[in-house]
Amino acid sequence: MHDFVKLLKAWRLALNERVINSCALHRQQASAMRLKYLGLIIVLLVISTRAEVKVDLGGLWALTNANRSISIPATVPGGVYTALQTAGIINDPYTEYNDVLYRWVAYDNWTYTRTISVTSKQLTSKNVRLICEGLDTISLITVNGKTIGRSKNMFIRYEFDLKAVLKEGNNTISIAFQSAITYALDKWKAHKAYDVPPDCPPDVQHGICHPNFIRKEQSSFAWDWGPGFASQGIWKDIRIETFDCAVIRDVVATAIPFTDLHLTPWSIQVTAFFELGASVSCSGILQADFKVLNVSHSATVKLTKQKTNFSMKFQVQKAKTWWPAGFGDQQLYQLQVSFSNGGRSSDDQDSSTKSLLFGFRRVELVEKSVTDIKNDAAGLSFFFNINNQRTFIKGANWIPADAFQERVSRPRLERLLQSLVDANMHATRVWGGGVYEQDAFYEICDALGIVVWQDFMFACAMYPVDEEFLSSVKSEVIQQTRRLASHPSIIAWSANNENEVALRQNWYGTANNFSLYQKDFVTLYINTILDAVRENSKLPAVSSSPSNGPESEAEGWVAQDPTDPHYGDVHYYNYNDDCWNTSIYPKPRFASEYGFQSWPSLETLRQVSKAGDWSMDSNFSMHRQHHQNGNKQMMDQITRHFVDSTSRNTTQRFMNRIYLTQISQALCYKYETEHYRRLQSTLIDGEGMTMGAVYWQLNDIWQAPSWASIEYQGKWKMLHYYAKDFFAPLLASGVENNDVLSVYVITDVHPILNGTLNISVWSWASQTPLKSWQFPFKQHVRQSAVAYYVRKTADILSEANCPKREACFLTFQVTGITPSLTSPLNPYFLTSFIKAVGLKQPKIAHSVLQIEGDTFSIQLSSPAIAPFVWLEAPGLQGRFSDNGFLMVEESHTVEFYAWTSTTLEELKQSLAVKSLLDVYNDEE
Repeated sequence: MHDFVKLLKAWRLALNERVINSCALHRQQASAMRLKYLGLIIVLLVISTRAEVKVDLGGLWALTNANRSISIPATVPGGVYTALQTAGIINDPYTEYNDVLYRWVAYDNWTYTRTISVTSKQLTSKNVRLICEGLDTISLITVNGKTIGRSKNMFIRYEFDLKAVLKEGNNTISIAFQSAITYALDKWKAHKAYDVPPDCPPDVQHGICHPNFIRKEQSSFAWDWGPGFASQGIWKDIRIETFDCAVIRDVVATAIPFTDLHLTPWSIQVTAFFELGASVSCSGILQADFKVLNVSHSATVKLTKQKTNFSMKFQVQKAKTWWPAGFGDQQLYQLQVSFSNGGRSSDDQDSSTKSLLFGFRRVELVEKSVTDIKNDAAGLSFFFNINNQRTFIKGANWIPADAFQERVSRPRLERLLQSLVDANMHATRVWGGGVYEQDAFYEICDALGIVVWQDFMFACAMYPVDEEFLSSVKSEVIQQTRRLASHPSIIAWSANNENEVALRQNWYGTANNFSLYQKDFVTLYINTILDAVRENSKLPAVSSSPSNGPESEAEGWVAQDPTDPHYGDVHYYNYNDDCWNTSIYPKPRFASEYGFQSWPSLETLRQVSKAGDWSMDSNFSMHRQHHQNGNKQMMDQITRHFVDSTSRNTTQRFMNRIYLTQISQALCYKYETEHYRRLQSTLIDGEGMTMGAVYWQLNDIWQAPSWASIEYQGKWKMLHYYAKDFFAPLLASGVENNDVLSVYVITDVHPILNGTLNISVWSWASQTPLKSWQFPFKQHVRQSAVAYYVRKTADILSEANCPKREACFLTFQVTGITPSLTSPLNPYFLTSFIKAVGLKQPKIAHSVLQIEGDTFSIQLSSPAIAPFVWLEAPGLQGRFSDNGFLMVEESHTVEFYAWTSTTLEELKQSLAVKSLLDVYNDEE
């Protein structure tokens, strides 16, 4: 009998495991098989053991609209739009103007239904519960026609008692969703006391009104980079659970170093949160195991309705430390936490188990007094100590990777997040207008060493603070904090995005009743969100982003200037001034948002548009541009430094302009990011000591102009290639002030004991430097920026025999350490490309060789200096080792890393190479 039980347990694990398959047909076939055998699964499990039983209800459900004119199968987890597309009722929602044309889908009400078979033995468990990990959003749940509950929050796990409504034989589960659009409108109308702005997004976004009245992905009502779909559906796992005593619902594990100065040996505190269901009380053994480390700890637990959690702390002597990417290894350990309630044998025990991969690391947000050289107070610091190391945070903000979360697979997340690490970043900020990401996202960040600043899902709005809303928010924060807090990648929480600065700067006309909205701000973010966070996590938490931290608190949590560079973090956008002029940028303690737009490649736009759309001022282009005056702002930046395309061919002119927007964007981020990195060791009039640069934004939600460095389907823009250089762990960076050039050496991890700073002056007309200098230096402090070369620019050019700025440029590089620690060659332009003298048409030639597998070598040759050399391989998935670069030598080798199986012939046929002068000399 014991062996038979083991076999049945193995069957249970195999049958309940969901395999994500990008092919919709395969997913439906697999789902149909789960439906077919669902009754058998339940019978086997009940026979096997009294342990907690989970029955996956994912797979095919029936989906109907309100008047039943549409009735189709729908895959769960999933949403209405993708179900309709799979059924052939609608086309790709992203094509052309479908975001607006298909809005009828979001206005309708949709119901998901399925049948399950239940035996009499299944009903013997004391607790039979329906667990809904994510319902989007407003729904009524019925079983056999009887209401068992409602959902009103997309971000909450709902649990419903099925014991009294299930019957032997067939049972029908129905989840009837109400339109999020009409619900939000009704809630807004019912809120009569005072306005809670903003009412609607700007017209340019083609969006939907009142997202702040519904606990749903705020950007699903549209944003300045994305569409408004406001879908409905069962967007996360759904299952039936049966148990007698109690089950572990959440585990929060916290690593604690032995002392502040020594990270080993480590201790760990494990807190298990239980669901008792109908049980009044329950007792048993809670055990935590690190199998690899041969560490086990157990304790006797007594649970009641008033005490449903239990904590235990124990030492883990030999654990290795988890580090961010670039600073050390990402050591993870399997932690298994199990609970068993007594019985005469293991088969009679009521048991529950939860496993997670855990990493030992320590995080501290340091906000201490800063004094200037005169010993005058200059505000507070704002930086992260990770494992007792002061760390400059390098990263990019994250938005939802798709308007339809069911399309975001683990491989897609892996590619995007690996691209972040490949560009020498180690951080992302999960922005507060999207979603709390799926478990796979944080697991990948744990494995890759990406630290995560996690916003709660409130962005760019005021919010209601009625009792029902606050109660829902509190449950949301508690659940999400407990779900995420154990990931070593999570280093900070933020209560919202930009809501403090929005209130203080009167974005939405709240100034006439400021005290009322300030009170609401404190009620929601401080007394509800941060209080709940502190009860469940020991990680740093801030009240808003941007914010002044303790200074904001001292000013009633809404500071007079939440963007004060002497405190906290700063968001900075300036589209009117010249982005090459670094004096326009602030000198903050931490830059958590900044950026400029560009257009994605025509290859990406072709997927959702037609030939007549391919111009900057077409109806399609204007519809896709959700940022007010966005196209004009891009062209204004371009025409400051480049000649606009004059091609008479409309499509070619559009392609040229796309290329120019990507050059301009890449340079803007380069100048601003290097500015922040140079400031990490510098205090100027009380400002500076900048310890973070997290640009806006990493990824795109669809095919449109945006601030992203990676296009919708993973293609790197020029910006992302530039990020690999301006975020390099070792970098030489220059800046001019009053015609004096200062060249800094910036280092992340490694002290430099025998480095050489190389400075060269080049003529645009020659591939040989006019003059080069080498300066040996030592930089003993890691995570620092030091100016080793300071000289008047005119003197440098004079010594190099450069006749004028317009004829020359400079390059900086650090060498002499090890090949892996040689910095990228960093060009420094002395003039715009409108005024540059001596540039020649390079006529770049190329040849391709296959190195190994899907890695290829591309040999480039040019008889002249070639600015912004750009390689593309339309139709092929992959990235280049370098792109958008200034080619100063006669030959240059670039590698192509294909993400899917690719032949040499395919790459040869697809590959295209151009540089800036190809745009200038393009007449067709």
